[in-house]
Amino acid sequence: MNQTNVGQKLFYKDFRLLRLFMEIVKHGGFAQAQAALNLGQSTVSNQMSELEQQLGFRLCHRGRGGFRLTEEGQQVIDAARTLFDSVGSFEARMSSLRDGLVGDLAVHVVDHVSSNPASPLPDAIDLFTQKAPEARLRIYVDTPDNIELSVLNGECDIGIGSFFHHGASLRYDWLFDERQLLVCGARHPLSTRSDTELSPDAISRYPFISRSYLRQQLSDDKEPASFAAHMEAVALMILSGRYLGYLPDHLAEPWIRRGEMVVLLPEDMGYTAPFEFVRRVDGPRSTLVQTFIDCLASVRRQKTTALGVSKLDQNDPGGIAICP
Repeated sequence: MNQTNVGQKLFYKDFRLLRLFMEIVKHGGFAQAQAALNLGQSTVSNQMSELEQQLGFRLCHRGRGGFRLTEEGQQVIDAARTLFDSVGSFEARMSSLRDGLVGDLAVHVVDHVSSNPASPLPDAIDLFTQKAPEARLRIYVDTPDNIELSVLNGECDIGIGSFFHHGASLRYDWLFDERQLLVCGARHPLSTRSDTELSPDAISRYPFISRSYLRQQLSDDKEPASFAAHMEAVALMILSGRYLGYLPDHLAEPWIRRGEMVVLLPEDMGYTAPFEFVRRVDGPRSTLVQTFIDCLASVRRQKTTALGVSKLDQNDPGGIAICP
């Protein structure tokens, strides 16, 4: 197949097929991508077949043996990432030429950050929309590891979450702190025990639900009984009375107040998680992105000054082990 024809066909389709391919690779297979994209199996399969027909070679193997890229598929995904990075840089430069305060700004955040009173996000969004009323702010919820990947791939401009392993190609700036509490449901055997009857060793003998992206453990010699990617799922498992788990204090507070959850050894087993905003180190930064960063920093200063809060020690692990 003539290379010029391939490039022209992909251009006229606005790269949507390449975007689909990147999502499939990002999520590790067709089934996972279908759920993430809210597309049917036939749609994803047909569009991938269309892309392969246009390119003239197979991109991946799928079937009982699992999903894996062909050698050509790996080269295509590498080239596609470079391509979309270049497109993003072009859009950023054009945005700056147009005064920079129009266009799309994609921000990815972790779940349940809205209920944290320490979070500057609501006020920062308010300030940003005042400064850039014609900008389109798009906010998505995802896990910290996916957020970092999305920032690296150029799929989002700014990520916000608690990141325990910093990537060399990304810049991280502290935003606020969140207190994590170990809790159990009211039906759990430990719910009626007093603090004097508990110890970290005794607690670690019970089934524990961990957030998959943190790989949390209560002890070095015992793996979690189950994993969940989002805090809503963790809360459901805890409320069942069968699992212990960590939740942010602001999220657990209503259940604790109603007696549906109990905090276990808050001083020994609790820990503080620093939240940061992350963006790429390299590449041009649009005025739109910089304006949002300035809004975050401005509101952060106001909140920390008003509350008398200083940045807490990021290495405060409390009673939890977080494995690499």
